[in-house]
Amino acid sequence: MTRRRGNVVTSTDIALLRSLAQERSIVAASARVGISRDRAVYRVERLERAFGGPVVVGVRGGSEHGGSSLTALGDRIVQGGFDSVEMIDARPVGPLSSPNLLRGVYRRAPSPAVEVGRSLRLRVAFPAEDGARVRMLLDPEVILVARRRFPSSARNVVPGTVESVHPDPGGLGVTLVVRCAGVRLRVAMTDEPVRQLGLRPGVPVWLYVKARSLRPVGGPDRGPTVPDPREV
Repeated sequence: MTRRRGNVVTSTDIALLRSLAQERSIVAASARVGISRDRAVYRVERLERAFGGPVVVGVRGGSEHGGSSLTALGDRIVQGGFDSVEMIDARPVGPLSSPNLLRGVYRRAPSPAVEVGRSLRLRVAFPAEDGARVRMLLDPEVILVARRRFPSSARNVVPGTVESVHPDPGGLGVTLVVRCAGVRLRVAMTDEPVRQLGLRPGVPVWLYVKARSLRPVGGPDRGPTVPDPREV
């Protein structure tokens, strides 16, 4: 049995690796999961550093003109072969590594949405009983940040203010904490967009979130509807 090492694998990591196994392309796999290519590369590199070996290998030439495939280590991660793998959906860990956990009240009309706190209403793509208290997970990597509002297919366009900026310990990216209507959301980005947009504490931004990116977790929530700032 592999000794426990405290590695963390999210459901997005698993979905990305499974998509890579099928698509054999980091670009196609990232599009299928709904994250950028840069974030997909970041996730793969983070897994490789955490597990101490290659997770994905590139293949050049041949009838398929190159591509990517999972290594034996990648297969083991997908299949849950390590007892050190902790699914973040089941057990959030770390103040800046887990998905955003949101609590709210489900409303069916005029369209499916969850009221989070007092003034934040997020459109969702999952069913629930009207008036039910629910919990949702939102991965930091799927949130798009902009300085100005622009036309988008995203069902949720939310104004907010950057509260803090946290460089990744491995130097592969940055995590922003953005306050939106009294709720804190973590947003994962690469360094270059942060510099280009001039993102720093106090800067107003717009967050774009697709309805399908908000994932229900567990059964009906019996806790408070206002999220604990330590969890979001």
